Amino acid sequence: MGKIRKIVIGVAVVLTAGAAAFSAYCKAKAESVSKPVDAADALILNTPAEGDALYLRVDNSDLFNISDDLWTWSYVYPEDENRHVTVPVLAECNLESRTYFYATVKKNDTDMPDRIAQGYRDYYQDLLDRMLETKKNGLPEDSATSPERLDEYISMFSELVTDETYEMDRSSVAAFTLIAKGAPNYALTGYISGALAVLLGIVLLYAVLGICVSGKKLAVGSLAFLLLAIAVGAFAFRKEIATMASIKRYAQDLYTCNVTNNYKLDELLASDIRDTDELIEEASKKLLCGFPVSVEAHHYGCSSFSCVTKDGDHLFCRNYDYLETTGMVIYSSREGSYASIAVCDLGWIGMAGDNAIVEPDSFFGRLVLRGSCAVMSVDGFNDQGLGISILSLSYPEERQDTANPDTLDLLAIRAILDKCANTDEAVAFLSSYDVHSMFDKDFHLFITDKSGKSVVAEWIDSELTVTEIDHVTNYTIATHQWDEERRFVTLNNKLTESEGVLSVDEALDLLNAASQQNDDIQTEWSCVYDLDNFELYIYNDCDRSTVYTITPETFN
Repeated sequence: MGKIRKIVIGVAVVLTAGAAAFSAYCKAKAESVSKPVDAADALILNTPAEGDALYLRVDNSDLFNISDDLWTWSYVYPEDENRHVTVPVLAECNLESRTYFYATVKKNDTDMPDRIAQGYRDYYQDLLDRMLETKKNGLPEDSATSPERLDEYISMFSELVTDETYEMDRSSVAAFTLIAKGAPNYALTGYISGALAVLLGIVLLYAVLGICVSGKKLAVGSLAFLLLAIAVGAFAFRKEIATMASIKRYAQDLYTCNVTNNYKLDELLASDIRDTDELIEEASKKLLCGFPVSVEAHHYGCSSFSCVTKDGDHLFCRNYDYLETTGMVIYSSREGSYASIAVCDLGWIGMAGDNAIVEPDSFFGRLVLRGSCAVMSVDGFNDQGLGISILSLSYPEERQDTANPDTLDLLAIRAILDKCANTDEAVAFLSSYDVHSMFDKDFHLFITDKSGKSVVAEWIDSELTVTEIDHVTNYTIATHQWDEERRFVTLNNKLTESEGVLSVDEALDLLNAASQQNDDIQTEWSCVYDLDNFELYIYNDCDRSTVYTITPETFN
């Protein structure tokens, strides 16, 4: 064996072993590393001591950049909006888009409160100068800001550059500083190093085989091995591939997907997930090979109601009110679960609108959606005749803290569609978990079944409250807030007048009457789910003239 071949084999052995060992280390580290702790829990409820090492999860909107390396994290006490704490953060990593990072705690330098207060004052002063310049030059003709509103802003920021505000900002600074470092993505690093180990192993194999096998035989054998590997891979990942291949544009602003792969719902339910960032982290590790994804949503409006046709078929009806977005209707029929049809919002993961990060039917879009779309359903029903939808509320989330395991609202929706046959079973499932909202907004769930039992599940003072009612919009049913809200009144009047008996067309008309179309929010899709016949009627963007009928056969 030649000297060069020996060197190649030796180097390949060392590199292959090193890459394999590093991959195993990263994967073990990804499983063992503790979950990030909510910054409020770590920094407010439990004041840290100097030298403490923390793994923090933050809301980017609470971070403010003072200078190149100095940031602040602010916490406003929910019971008193005028009381807040500002924590200095010296960043050794880019905090621009981070939601979690490692940090060590140190005592503040004596000048830190003044640096923070002056940074805020400089920011306020810059905004005030711009407004005064705008007032001097006159507002542009197409400006959305009125002269009166501009004067209000000028008055507000004039108060923010006073010595009184400076002293308030200075006194709010905590006694400690965080030294922030980036949190490594062990899962993704493990997959990459594992792939590298495989490639290096192939190089090593070829180097060894080249000693005793001719080039022609090696080429033929390689081709045969490649074809075999493709066949084995295609069989092993056939459900993943089938799910990705099924994604298609069904109509304007509407996609469909036949979900046949394992989206690891039970593993996610067992992960004690309490908020959006934890869901992203767990889903990334379990479903997306460690690839990071971004999930963001705003307040969503919505209406839901149930009724029955003259023939006795039970209908579950839903408006989804949101910013301009795109929906995806998904069909799931995995072994061991009830079959279901549901709709998810592609805008939540950046796959809708003019600013879409990626198209749903692109390769990367398909790769992400095959792991995530099933656990992003905002309304849907199953073949047992159970329907469910989520509606947001306009105040901060209620957080349960009992001995029950934790989960998120969207995971609860998917679990109910997969596991529950009727309303009572769905309520029992919710009672067995502490169910938390995503995006720091409260929510409630409308649940109905083909027996005609409809309820709204809400969390009042951190306790699950269930109210039997056949219609709901975006206020807390149990406390009778906003009973005069237009959409609720529209639903209530029609359902009372008809005694809850409507045809499919009449139900679609009522959804249209309860829709929203304004600058802030509009009805993106309207659904009538026939609980007895497992059919969905859906139309987009208040276009009542074009109604699509979706059944399991649609996804063939």
